[in-house]
Amino acid sequence: MTLKTILTACTLLLFLVSCNSNSEKENKTSTSGLSEHIDQSKSIAIGDKVPNDRVCMVNDAYIGIEQIPVPVSGKTYYGCCDMCVDKLNTIDEARIAIDPYSGNPIDKSEAFIVLSNSKGSVTYFESESNYKAYTLSP
Repeated sequence: MTLKTILTACTLLLFLVSCNSNSEKENKTSTSGLSEHIDQSKSIAIGDKVPNDRVCMVNDAYIGIEQIPVPVSGKTYYGCCDMCVDKLNTIDEARIAIDPYSGNPIDKSEAFIVLSNSKGSVTYFESESNYKAYTLSP
């Protein structure tokens, strides 16, 4: 298996098991109620860069409100609940994404993050130039 396949599988697994608590407090900003939590006063369109601190980096979702900062090795990641904070602290793969243009693994804390769809999914790029090249590629 390639590193890309492994990282993709790990990311999918993390997404499927994150924020599955029945506790209302823990699910306050989970992606299941995303439309209720997005700050509608700041219009973010598909393809727009989104602020890192408004993204749950475990669910790879734009939440629209400030998330819980998670400092790890001098970098800051963001999670939406205690479970996501724990995963960012303990699982290396939760802090890594694959740039869809270059195919390179990238650190989510350093990524250029854009809104991917109306459900709040985000995509991570190594740079703005990679994002622009990605949007122009066939």
